[in-house]
Amino acid sequence: MIFVCVCGLIFESFAQTSSSSQNITLKWDNYSLKDTLSGNQRTILYFHDATNLYETGGLPIFIQRIPLKQLSDSIFVKIFPLISGEDNSTDVVSSEFLNNEYQFFIKKLEINGKAYGQVGILPVRIHPIHNKIEVLEKFHLEITVKEQAFQNFPQLKMGTIQSVLSQGEWYKIQIAETGIYKISFETLQSQGINLSGIDPRNIHIHGNGGRVLPEANNMTRYDDLMEMSIYIFGEEDGKFDPGDYILFYAQGPGSWAFNTQTKRFQFDKHPYSDFAYCYITINNSKGKRIQLNPLPEVEATQTITTFTAYIHHEEDLINLGKSGRQWYGESFDIQNTMNFAISLEGVVNGSRVLLESAVVASSYSISNMKISVGETPFLVQTISPIPPPSLDSDYGKRSIDTASFKANSTTVSLSYKYIKPLNSSQAWLDYFTINYQRNLSFSGSQMSFRKPMHYSSTQVVRYKIGNASQNIQIWEVTNALRPMRMQTQLAGNTLTFDSKNDTLREFIAFDGNKFLNPTFIGKVPNQNLHGMIDADYIIISHPDFLSQAQELANIHESENQFNVKIVTPEMVYNEFSSGIQDPSAIRDFMRHLRLSSGNIRKPAYLLLFGDASYDYKDRIQGNTNFVPTYQSDESLNPSYSFATDDYFTFLDQSEGKGGGGTPDLCVGRIPVFTQQQADDYMKKFKQYISVSTTSMGEWRTNLCFVADDEDNNSHLRQADGLANFIDTTYPHFNIDKIFLDAYDQITTPGGQRYPDVNKDITQRIENGLLIINYTGHGGELGWAHERILEISDINSWNNFYKLPLFITATCEFSRYDDPQRVSAGEYVFLNPKGGGIALFTTSRLTYGGSNITLNQNFYKYAFERTNGQYRTLGEIIMIAKQKSGSDLNWIKFILLGDPALKLAYPENKVSALTINNTSIEISTDTLKALSNVSITGEVTDPLSYPLHKFNGTVTTTIFDKVSLIKTKANDPESKPTTFALRKNIIYKGLSEVKNGKFYMNFIVPKDIEYKIGEGKICFYACSDKDDAAGYFAPVYVGGINTNAQIDNTPPSIHLFMNDLNFKDGGITDENSVLLAFISDENGINTVGSGIGHDIVAILDNNSNNPLILNNYYKSDLNTYTSGSIAYPLFNLEEGDHEIRLTAWDVYNNSATSKLKFTVKNSASFIISNLYNYPNPFYDKTYFVFEHNKSSEEMQVEIRIMDIYGRVVKTIAHTIFFTGYCSQPIEWDGASDNGKRLSQGIYIYQLTLTDSKGNARQKSGKLMISKNQ
Repeated sequence: MIFVCVCGLIFESFAQTSSSSQNITLKWDNYSLKDTLSGNQRTILYFHDATNLYETGGLPIFIQRIPLKQLSDSIFVKIFPLISGEDNSTDVVSSEFLNNEYQFFIKKLEINGKAYGQVGILPVRIHPIHNKIEVLEKFHLEITVKEQAFQNFPQLKMGTIQSVLSQGEWYKIQIAETGIYKISFETLQSQGINLSGIDPRNIHIHGNGGRVLPEANNMTRYDDLMEMSIYIFGEEDGKFDPGDYILFYAQGPGSWAFNTQTKRFQFDKHPYSDFAYCYITINNSKGKRIQLNPLPEVEATQTITTFTAYIHHEEDLINLGKSGRQWYGESFDIQNTMNFAISLEGVVNGSRVLLESAVVASSYSISNMKISVGETPFLVQTISPIPPPSLDSDYGKRSIDTASFKANSTTVSLSYKYIKPLNSSQAWLDYFTINYQRNLSFSGSQMSFRKPMHYSSTQVVRYKIGNASQNIQIWEVTNALRPMRMQTQLAGNTLTFDSKNDTLREFIAFDGNKFLNPTFIGKVPNQNLHGMIDADYIIISHPDFLSQAQELANIHESENQFNVKIVTPEMVYNEFSSGIQDPSAIRDFMRHLRLSSGNIRKPAYLLLFGDASYDYKDRIQGNTNFVPTYQSDESLNPSYSFATDDYFTFLDQSEGKGGGGTPDLCVGRIPVFTQQQADDYMKKFKQYISVSTTSMGEWRTNLCFVADDEDNNSHLRQADGLANFIDTTYPHFNIDKIFLDAYDQITTPGGQRYPDVNKDITQRIENGLLIINYTGHGGELGWAHERILEISDINSWNNFYKLPLFITATCEFSRYDDPQRVSAGEYVFLNPKGGGIALFTTSRLTYGGSNITLNQNFYKYAFERTNGQYRTLGEIIMIAKQKSGSDLNWIKFILLGDPALKLAYPENKVSALTINNTSIEISTDTLKALSNVSITGEVTDPLSYPLHKFNGTVTTTIFDKVSLIKTKANDPESKPTTFALRKNIIYKGLSEVKNGKFYMNFIVPKDIEYKIGEGKICFYACSDKDDAAGYFAPVYVGGINTNAQIDNTPPSIHLFMNDLNFKDGGITDENSVLLAFISDENGINTVGSGIGHDIVAILDNNSNNPLILNNYYKSDLNTYTSGSIAYPLFNLEEGDHEIRLTAWDVYNNSATSKLKFTVKNSASFIISNLYNYPNPFYDKTYFVFEHNKSSEEMQVEIRIMDIYGRVVKTIAHTIFFTGYCSQPIEWDGASDNGKRLSQGIYIYQLTLTDSKGNARQKSGKLMISKNQ
């Protein structure tokens, strides 16, 4: 990406093939933001549909994307400002990124193999004269594309389609460090390998070294496991005998490389693994062997007696931000001095020793690290301060410096001393690397050496090694897979050999006395991921979750006809990263599948089944690195640090570097870390996709938008815009809005709170939503500073049959890769009793402007059909990200859930046909107060063809006119704002659908607003096989029927708790459901117009907090005269309670009913009121009891014993309890062998075991009588 200043406001083009021009108008909507940590008020510059880029500190960018023929096409841009304006804000976020010119950038990218150009414009600058911020409000944009002659770029070949692991017996071995390893006959035999009759010449070792895989797709990498050249002692006789052994050179994790700019060696520590791996097999072909390096044809012109040795020290002890790949070592805090004893073996006396040192400090003032050799300082590293506390402040600042000291000894003491400017300052050692000149004299059992110098393709140099013996061999290991044995000459104790000097060459000398020993991991089952073709869906599952992954695969294969393949991470590593954990191996695997599929169907979905962690190496106790995610290289800056699964979908050739790209696949993750969690998820998934009366319901048409307050109402405006887009584009959905600033804010010792918001969010979840969308501040513990959603709320939800999709446009609500904390978003996903079916959510700090852009793009495609079908979640998210520009904001949004899942959209349509016997095509009557309204309608398919075989029910909801709600400006950063919400329900009824047609009628309540305006009718229909949704609007509502009959009779009310078995004064737990059954000859008033005629419940005489239940009332089937309410009550205090409910009929006659109940906390599991009836009995009795565990599956066992204590009958059931009173359990008086028991007294014992294994018992007596 290249940023350019618009000099003279024009960037001239030099050639033109095609061009486009347009006038662009930007709608600026800046807002004020209070930083939660610093408390400072700052201005955020923003215009509608802006993208935020980290390269410009999150300032708003205008993006224009254009198709290209190929990436080499040239793009030229002209910008002509038309209207500009000043912004008088004094503290603008990221103003340091501005200069006196409007800036733009040109970037090229690929999406699914197609080339695009992307022009980004930063329409903000500092006015060169007035020195104030100036924004472009309107400008003319011209883009010219000059097509280059078609270039036939080299494409990566399809690669192998058969892995070497696909056949034969393979054994995996672990490599801890670089060097020569030995495997003896005895070692192989101890691993259970049958060596009798084998030809050792057929032994093979494969491995690709220990380097981290390249991230850029266009860089070369090994395809499958490569065979290594090895040496086998004693193989000449064709037998592998005791005393025979294998020698091979292997690279450990990480790699050294010579930096031609700095003229020193640098070490790249492997970020993902502390081990490399090789593979051993024996087959019928000859293996590769180490060959003798031929002597150069010319004489040596230079003699080498020294070489560059190196030392690297790097401990990975802490990741300051718990993000990214950067870990740091020793801490300088209470102890601010650290000493390191360094052995400079064979150092050339008097030579310079070069040190590269990297340190990190977290300090609000400049700090220094003083480095000394002995008592002599030779380097002081200055570390910049971190900025004042804020959400995007760096966790620390890093300093890398180099210095040298004179070598006077082979042992030096390297001292680090941190000069703390503040008590709170703290520093860490990242690493130090030492390069020094060493005499080429053999020591130890193995010695690696190399000599950077001026290279010449015609020059030969002679290496002269001292302290040598006749046992020493030299291997050249420049190509680690193909070591070559050098031809040497020994004269006294000096060994020499000649080598070409055309490049930097690496050698290793050894004397055969001691070798490194690999660790045997075990036998590797045959596999062939390279040969996998024709797969639609790839599941990468940790072995712990394979059974659940297979269950999910079976569902997709049967329901969607997908070809699903399941692999484990280790299987991917075996073939694509030589066994080393490396996220790029997963990406390379998916890319291989795409390339090798040709014209056959290609993978569209990738699911990662298992949790992830920022700790790849299990340094943290209880780590959750089941299936790795990709972590950015950046760790200190929270704006630039991220974790993403999108990296695995960046498959185009120009993508991958630095974790960049645009998704080409749909990806999701199941963030479970126990088998129970995986089982719970599968139960939720199967319930969600099932076609049943429990899974279907009008909740599938409900969307709720939640918006934070403050920040100049920006969150409210953004959420309201999303809601209004759905309401106008897809009006068959019902929109609800929970905007914080419309509620009363209270002050508590813990800060400002919105208790009614917490309650309303939970109620909406319990009632059921297709989607709940939050816009605003948030974090790992919940939503908003006022804690409107906390983990305790999430864990209390019991909405198993009504699971929504959560969309959270907030910061790190679902930070799924911290093994030491389960985030609030994860709790939503993991709640076994409900929560959400999936989350499109954030894992790191994000910017509000780009959040809303991504949110808008999601909804553009969420409800759109393609070829008559709704898109899957993964498809919606993939397209939304593709359309949202190339910023690093959307990469922090992840899908927790199945990417191939379709939301529970009602597939068919419901349409109104007549209102009051008049076709809606002609005209519609006004719905007047106290008038009797009749409606007919039909169910059709999406193309409006009638479904004559549809039989079921339809819920009809009649809405009054839109209400205008004014917010309260609860905070200084908020201002009164008016938003529209259709909240007043005139009537909600349930009618029968027969052969696709239905009829319903009702009486309009007296309490409607009499001014005539536009109402709306919404329908939801379901059968045992399918469902449908629809609407009719506008329908005019207002006025009154002056001929209505007189009614002075109040309604009838009956109350229960949880189910109809409940008795007044019975027990329940802290989370219960109030059931109310209400009837009246003219119907019940549910309008809720605010004049005191709501359906209202008062708990424990707390009239200051009434429960308004209008929207919970549902009419009974085919009648408007009776209906019911099911209202959840949460966190009830233990003890006795009374609830009082008042309801009004449509004529405004009221009635009140009361119910008493006792709460027993479910944590203290109890059984009460156990009895049987009739008692005594002759041929049949029923056992009933109460408990305080609702909505849970429990084991029920009743053991019946005679007076001697002998068990004569055992009754056992598994029952899902929806309430707190059991259904009667019948017994016919017979024993376990089927014989009728004799008359007399018997003891029975009930054992009730809950889902966690907690058991309770209670006993009773019964009598069997002689006669009936």
